[in-house]
Parts: sequence; structure tokens; C-alpha cells
Amino acid sequence: MKYHTQRYRLSQSSPERDGFERQAEQRWPYAYPPPACNRCRQYKKKCSKTLPSCRTCVDAGRKCSYFTSDRMAASSPEVLHARIQWLTQYIEDNIPGANVGQNMPLKEKDASQAVDERAGTIGSPVNPVQAQPNGQAQRTSSSLDNEHNNAEPKKGTSVMLWKESDSERPRSLACLNAYFHHVHRAYPFVDKARIMQVQSANVNVVLIENDADSMILYLIHAIGRTTLERSGKISPLTGKELKLPYTIILQYCMENESMDSVQILLLLALYSLFDPHATSPWTTVGILTRQAMAQGLTLQRMSNVDQASPSDEPSNRLFWSIYVLDRMVASSVGQPPGLFVPDVHIPLPAVTVTEFASAQRAEVSSMLLVTRHVIQLRRLESKITDAIFLRPRADVRSLTPSDRAAIITELHYAVDNWYSDGCLISRPEASNVRIHDTMAWLNARYYQLLMLIYYPTPFNQPPRPGSHEHLLNVVQKYIHYSHVLLELGQLPLNYITLTRFVPACLVLLYCFGHTTAMVFPAKQEIQSCIAILHSFSSGWEHALFLAQIMTDFSSVVSMYESQSASSLVTLPTTPVLRHAAQPSFYPRVVSLRAELIEIGGRIMGKANCYQYIEGWDAEAISSSSPADTSSSTDAAVTRDIAALSSPFVGEIGWDFL
Repeated sequence: MKYHTQRYRLSQSSPERDGFERQAEQRWPYAYPPPACNRCRQYKKKCSKTLPSCRTCVDAGRKCSYFTSDRMAASSPEVLHARIQWLTQYIEDNIPGANVGQNMPLKEKDASQAVDERAGTIGSPVNPVQAQPNGQAQRTSSSLDNEHNNAEPKKGTSVMLWKESDSERPRSLACLNAYFHHVHRAYPFVDKARIMQVQSANVNVVLIENDADSMILYLIHAIGRTTLERSGKISPLTGKELKLPYTIILQYCMENESMDSVQILLLLALYSLFDPHATSPWTTVGILTRQAMAQGLTLQRMSNVDQASPSDEPSNRLFWSIYVLDRMVASSVGQPPGLFVPDVHIPLPAVTVTEFASAQRAEVSSMLLVTRHVIQLRRLESKITDAIFLRPRADVRSLTPSDRAAIITELHYAVDNWYSDGCLISRPEASNVRIHDTMAWLNARYYQLLMLIYYPTPFNQPPRPGSHEHLLNVVQKYIHYSHVLLELGQLPLNYITLTRFVPACLVLLYCFGHTTAMVFPAKQEIQSCIAILHSFSSGWEHALFLAQIMTDFSSVVSMYESQSASSLVTLPTTPVLRHAAQPSFYPRVVSLRAELIEIGGRIMGKANCYQYIEGWDAEAISSSSPADTSSSTDAAVTRDIAALSSPFVGEIGWDFL
């Protein structure tokens, strides 16, 4: 015998639901009930619809936000009108002085227009008070810029970055992908899964609030946008540059010291490299390194590498990201680093068990190879700076010429090994977003390291025969590959690039002062310098000043070559006399040198080590060994420089340092 069971669902009326529907029918749409929060709508849970957070999100410990669904707004404009009306009424009833929409009936506005007015961008005017997802007042960036010097950041304060649906701005996902595709390879400290989860919670709008998640997401979008602008994927925001509330972010990090605050400071420092109006990156990195040491990133983990726990990997990656940024900025401005790690025993970034078991294992492994290669680059930069530039003069004088030659040979060998390792991981790519594993970037960094090794410092005195020509050749190749990066859209026009061109320009001027040829071989590189410096946006005023100095230098070189040729025709048998007969170039070169050092002090600080070039003054040149000044031409140049260093030539001489 077979039994059949029939199941029926009986619809039972709920007093709350019936009352809810009757109330909606009587007063809809002007008193339409508040919407369910994003999380409850996504998981199809019953929402208590309380503000600022519903009970379900509070119990789960998750962030609660109220946004109107685009699909619902498109299908039912009346519902959107009702919900905006409800939020407006809530603000007017609960926030003193808020008059949102009091004199403008909402019925007269289109629904899409109302949504557009709620989402503004930094640098563009928006409503003074905006409805926030949690129902609190939201101030615009202009209000924050006017008040952040006097007012304390309050909980719930937020600033809109951009709206994902805005056609004039890139989609937030594109900025995220650009960040993780390029910046994350050198600074792999961000938890991508966490960021994508925060991004999914912020459906269509990227905004910054007074919490760590929103600040990290906000800064990642801003940095990703700079990457897209550099590679030509989007056009720069001319006249509408993003203005980050630096003071508010720094104050938050000072008041909430934690690992999240260290990450926020690191992201803020990375973005400040691209902002000409930002606080000095050197200052921001100094705050970052102190915070990192306060959180124990350098002390508590100085244990045996073999005893490292897999749970320490996020901290390892955060430490090395700070290390890379600190060493890069310190080497660029010619200062000692701020992160004090005399004996580093922290393991290099490695693949975790989860990453090894995932489908992205090959991609993560390739990324970490680039990360380790960049770490080795910053180690070399720091080692060269300590050995060549920051070594005390007493130690330099105690070293014999053979000792110095051995140190230089060792450094050059280490740079060659780094370059060989980079050739193994370099690969061409169709997109020009990623640069840390391209041959053009590798060549530019290689010759920049060699320029630091052979820079005319007290360590490299007295100069060896042919040292000027060798140094000029190195600088020429560095500028050449930097220009190649510019043409490929891979040269970041930021603070680091600008600071690195100051010593390169000084070396060009130094080599021109010691040239004996009729034609200066670096004329093309001078024009490349000018082109690169002119590529900076108008906000980088120091780049424009430096470009003008190099333009004047190019004119001096042209005049020198033309008059040298005419002197050779007049005196074909005594070409040495062209220097003595044409001494008018040297005062102009001395003046350009003074201008270069002055603008370099503004960019990098007045105590940067790159301005102290040995060999400019007459005493250093005249005291060179006979082998260095064996030729009659070099002797003539030495006499001319010594004559121009006298007070009769001008107030500034070659030895004014």
C-alpha cells in the first residue's frame, strides 16, 4: 500500500505585516518605510531597519549601510522618491541646522538627478550636507579642507572620491586592478580579499570615512588612478586634482595606533609621491617608520628565521614594503634612512600555504620574485649611499686608493649581479601598466646605481684617468633609458623621478666643466632631460624651474661649440688656446651650478649629499696627480678654472661650497 503525503503552505497573516501594508497604503509614498540595509538585502535576511545600524549587522559585527539599489530605482522611481524623502526627513528631525531639500520639492526632481547630487567628487562642488549610509551628516571635501585645521575629525565624517557610474571617471574596479597589477608587486602588504570585500560593500560609490577599511580602500583607488594616468589609460584630472585630507588621515593614524594605521600611512606616503601639493614624502615616511617601530615590526620579530611562523607573513610583507619605500626615498633625497634595522633577520616575502594551494599560485610566485628583486635594489641603493656619500670624511681619508678601488669594484659587482637576476624575471607585456619587470626599467635603474657609485664625491677623489668620460657615459645612458620609459608610458612623473634628475643634471654640468672636446657628447641627453621635466604637470613648479635651467645650459653648450669651432679655424695649430681665449663660458656655468644646487635644496632639502661635488674648486683640480693632468689641454682647462675662481670674475666661484 502506498501512501501519498500532500504538503500545503498556509498563508498566515502577521499583525506587523498587515499594519505595515495598511500604513504604506494610507501614507505611501511620502511616509514609505526605510529601506533594508545592503547586507540584509544581499543575504535576504529580515532587517530591523534601525539607524545607524540594524540589529542583524550589529550582532554579526559587520558594517551596516543603507543604499538604494540601482535596479529598484530604475524599475520604480516612486520608491526612490519615497526613500530619499524618508532620509531627508530623518536628517531634518535628528540633525540640528540641516535643511536638505526644504525649499526644493523632491517631486520636481528626476530620480537620477537626485542620486547624482548625492555623489560628489573631490575637487567638485556638492551639497553642503549629504545623506550618509548610516544616516549621519556627510560633509564634502571642501568643508573638510576648510575645517580640518581647526576641527577634530568626528565619527561618521566622510568624503566622496568618485562615483562608479560616472562616465568621466574610471570604474573603481579598474583602479583596484591597476593597483594590484603594478604597485602591489613592489609593496605586497595589502590583503586583497579584505579590500575586495570592502569594495563590494560600497556598491557604487568610493568614499572615505573615519575607519580603517574605507581609508585603505580610498587610498588604493587614488594610487590606482595615478597608475592609469601614467600609462595613458585615462586622462589626468586637469584642474581637478584629487585633494586628499592629509591632516584628517594623519590625525586618525596618530590617535589610533595599530597595524591598520601603519598600512594607511604607507598608502598615504605612496600617494604623496604623485601629489605636488602634498606634505613632503620625506616627512610622511618619517612618521611611517616611527609608527612601524612603535608597533614592533623591527624588534619583536628579530628572531631566528627558521623559527618564523606562517602567521607572521603579513607582518613580514608590511615590514619589507616600508623598508623599500624608506630606502627609496632616503636614497633619492640623499639622506640617511629612517627605519633603523642594523641587523635584519626578518624573512623575505614568501608564498603562504593558502596561496600555494590556490589557482593563482604561479601569479603570486611571479609577483614575489619581483618583490624580492625590488628589495635587493633598495638594499643596494642604501649600501651605495652609506659607502660613497654618507661615510665620514675621516674614514674616507683613512682609506688608501686601493681600498677605495676594492670597495667600488665590490659594489659594481653587486650591481651587475642584481642586473643579471633582473634579466631572468623580465618579460615583455602588452599592457604598459606594470614596469618593475621590464627591460627599460631595469636598464634605467642599473645606470642610476652606477651613477651613484662613480659620483664625484670625496670618496672618488682624486679622479682616475678617464673617470669624467666614464661618468658622463653612465649618466647619458641613465637619461636615455628614462626617456625610453617616458615614451612607453612607464616613467612615473612623481617626486622620486624629479629628485633623481637633480644629481643627473649636476653631473652633466660637472662633466661639461671638465670637457676638452669641441663637441659636448651629451647634447641629446640634455634635450631628453628637458622633455622629461616638461612632461610633469603644471603643479610641479620645481620641475619647470629645473627644465628652464637645463634649457639655459643647452644654450651655453651650443655657444661653446660654435665658438670652439671658430677658434679652431682661427688657431688650427694651437687648439688649447680656445679655452683661454673664450673664458666667458665659465661664469655662466658657475651661475647655472648655483641655480641647480638651490633648486635641488628646495626639492630634496638643503642637507642633501648630492650637492657636495668634489673637483669643482681650483684646489682640488690643481692638486690632482700628474697622471690626471698630464695632457696640455687638461692643464689649460685647470688654469682657466683657477682664474675664474678668483674674486675678479664674480662673487660665485667654483669653490664656493
